[in-house]
Amino acid sequence: MEIKEEHIRETERLLINGNLFDTDERVPFIKNLDSCDLLAVPGSGKTTVLLAKLYCLAKHLPFKDGSGILVLSHTNTAVNEIEKSLKKVVPILFEYPNFVGTVQSFVNKFLANPACFLKYGSYIHQNDNDIYEKEAEKFYYSLPWKNTEPKGLRNKLFGKVNHGKGTISPDEKQQNVIEFLKYFELDIIERKIKYNNKPFYTFNGTAQPYYLELEQWKEDLFSKGILNYRDSFYLGDWFIENNPRITSLLKKRFKYVFIDEMQDLEKYQIDIIDKIFYTPESQSTIQRIGDINQSIYNSGKKVKVETDWQPREPVMYLRDSYRLTKENADIVNFFTLDRQQDENGNQRFVVNGKRELVNAIKPHLILFDKTTKGKLKEKFKELIKENQLDQTVEGKKYGFKIIGWSAKWEDEENHDGKFRLEDIFEEYKKDNSSIKETYTSLSEYLQYFDKNKRTLKAARKAILNALIHILRIENKKHAVTVRRKDKERYYTKKDLIKYIQEEKNGSNYEEFKSKLYKWSFDLAVKQKHEEVYHCIKDFINSDFKEWFGFEITNETQNFIGRNFEKLIQVEDKQENKQKEGINIEIGTVHSVKGQTHCATMYVETAYQRPTYETQKIIKNTSNPLLFHEHNCNGTYDKQALKMMYVGFSRPTHLLCFAVLKENVKDKIENYKNAGWEIFDLTENGNDKNNINKLH
Repeated sequence: MEIKEEHIRETERLLINGNLFDTDERVPFIKNLDSCDLLAVPGSGKTTVLLAKLYCLAKHLPFKDGSGILVLSHTNTAVNEIEKSLKKVVPILFEYPNFVGTVQSFVNKFLANPACFLKYGSYIHQNDNDIYEKEAEKFYYSLPWKNTEPKGLRNKLFGKVNHGKGTISPDEKQQNVIEFLKYFELDIIERKIKYNNKPFYTFNGTAQPYYLELEQWKEDLFSKGILNYRDSFYLGDWFIENNPRITSLLKKRFKYVFIDEMQDLEKYQIDIIDKIFYTPESQSTIQRIGDINQSIYNSGKKVKVETDWQPREPVMYLRDSYRLTKENADIVNFFTLDRQQDENGNQRFVVNGKRELVNAIKPHLILFDKTTKGKLKEKFKELIKENQLDQTVEGKKYGFKIIGWSAKWEDEENHDGKFRLEDIFEEYKKDNSSIKETYTSLSEYLQYFDKNKRTLKAARKAILNALIHILRIENKKHAVTVRRKDKERYYTKKDLIKYIQEEKNGSNYEEFKSKLYKWSFDLAVKQKHEEVYHCIKDFINSDFKEWFGFEITNETQNFIGRNFEKLIQVEDKQENKQKEGINIEIGTVHSVKGQTHCATMYVETAYQRPTYETQKIIKNTSNPLLFHEHNCNGTYDKQALKMMYVGFSRPTHLLCFAVLKENVKDKIENYKNAGWEIFDLTENGNDKNNINKLH
């Protein structure tokens, strides 16, 4: 099979406004149907070329041998982008035998869900870290404190988890144990408990009774269908181990396997995909796509220094960035941690900026201090207006962002005057409105649903999730029969609706359906959050508790709240622009990964030691901000390099780096000579006259 030129021409009209894919890098990848890895620089359009390839392949569906295409990504956002771009034009790609989804959803569907049923008699009911962590806290508080021998599990964990941690308070010790219960891993095949990638208890160890107690708790959760994300992969491994034929079936079903965002996958995710498809007898084509230098996520919530993805030969490259100008790309290039040198020392991973502006914009260095940090946002707006970026197509489409590595302090102690985003921007509150299934209050459910879709479906889902959250708090379950055995399960949204339909011959259902529609409409369309809150609160305290037979406990009352709590929302960009003229969003580097901005201001913030980014990356005569090859060898230094690489590579036009003046004051002339446009906001500076113009 070959990719046809006519289909490539169709993708150019569909995906890149009739422009042409270059024949040096993009067309060769689109046409390549052999296994390979693709390393792509920021803004190179890696997802676009993947979309083009998928479109061209879909034109050959169904394949004669009955096989299909598997498309995996790390996040739902990337999956949604694929669906949005291709579902209407090649709907067959989203039909059997093809599969488009996240790695998590693939493992759940084909491995973990059948494994959970076979081994524990339950399909996956809740695959959610938030719900799992609440179960861990409940389990901890159910454990008795037993000082006599043999000591109880709670006592044992206090000693083992806190061993070697020095003098810490009882509260800190307790929190450490709860953290252990939230994050330990159960290796089902080896019957081992792991924590922080180290063995903790084993079935064959001297502490077998404690292992068995923890294993029993985990398996009780599995029998209720409650898993955290990592559990799915251990169950998947167990399923492959005990049903090896499944790998043959999957290899036969999926002739082509494409994995986007490879840099964000962790080893256990990579391993299970390889275990299925990357075998000597496999006939599947596997193509893995990403940027190893943008791997800033991992489950430990720390920036990855080395990605778990190790590219395999043959490797193809997309080096040309159509997002970045030459001026910005030249900066980004010196923050590349892994340049993929060949055997002769030649750099294979190089960021080439291809965007051309009528008037080139230099990168801007903004100097501030403790007393002038409040001027940063207004200075950013001033530069946007000065360059008329608010009038550009990119300004209207992508907007403007201020970003930083560290957002909030985890405690309220004295931080020695150091800054994080919340210290610099008073209006900033780290956005808690990421779309989740569970929240901590009724007010959050009614405000933090997927408002960008502005659909009744999204609002309805949020309301039903809040109601089943209450049933979970009240420990209300319903009877089910699984494999001829009677069991109890927590309610799902579907179960809740079914119960109301069947209760009292459905006499309550029409009334509930009418209320649910009105609440959903008022949330999604009229934005009446507080009014809906009070209606649902009254409903919970009357009909709902009566229908499901429970009293309102203190925990449920705390969840509902005494009064509506108005929360900071991410409003519609266009509405904000009308209110403020220029809307500046503030967020973390992690929150903007994968985004494009018209203008980006990266503000250095305090994280570990050395404290600020400039203190981490500047090593004597080596300074990537001055177009020097970096000399970053320490963990925190490399982390800073990667964060700046991701942050600096967002803008199409204007890149600003806001830095504490005290960290660069001895080298200001060097920055000017290197090509930075410099503005000094401090008392001794003179922002009315650009420093470059003073010399």
